[in-house]
Amino acid sequence: MDKIQLLLVEDDPVWMNGIIDYLEEEEDLTVQQKAFTKEEALKCDYSNVDVALLDVNLTKGGDLGGLEIAKHLKESGIDKIIMLTSWEDPAIILEAFDNGAMNFISKSSYEEIPDVIRETYIDKINIRPNIFNIIRNELKNERVTRILTPSELDVYKLKEKGLSRNEMAEKLLKSVETIKKQLQNIKKKLS
Repeated sequence: MDKIQLLLVEDDPVWMNGIIDYLEEEEDLTVQQKAFTKEEALKCDYSNVDVALLDVNLTKGGDLGGLEIAKHLKESGIDKIIMLTSWEDPAIILEAFDNGAMNFISKSSYEEIPDVIRETYIDKINIRPNIFNIIRNELKNERVTRILTPSELDVYKLKEKGLSRNEMAEKLLKSVETIKKQLQNIKKKLS
């Protein structure tokens, strides 16, 4: 049986060794290339890489080099990319997908990594619920910003924060009746 050849990019030596040991216990997985830095990762030989597993943050200072590596890999023809991180910032997750990631997994869910690798290898995308919810919320927000007027968007954001009609009217310097009408318009547009 051929093993799935992995590129692992992780700046923390403890995590690197732990992930390698964990993955090498699997009969069908092997870490073929590893890199601790963005620079090392960009110099790797990708010719035998099936799946790339990339840490998003590659330094203690918050360098999001993993996102840059994902983009480079995608441009180099590697499209089976998984981002590995302890961060769940929506902007970072969306940028990871924009840069070519097929999946995104939290380090706290490390026990799922072998299955995520196998799914990615066969082009089966099974986004984890926490990541799916972030993506769904971002898509909803994008839709909202496209179909609402700027004035309705202001009202929508305040409603999402839990403000009452009276509080919104006071904050936006509008009448309660105007806020009520805008809320009705928003409801129509979003249903």
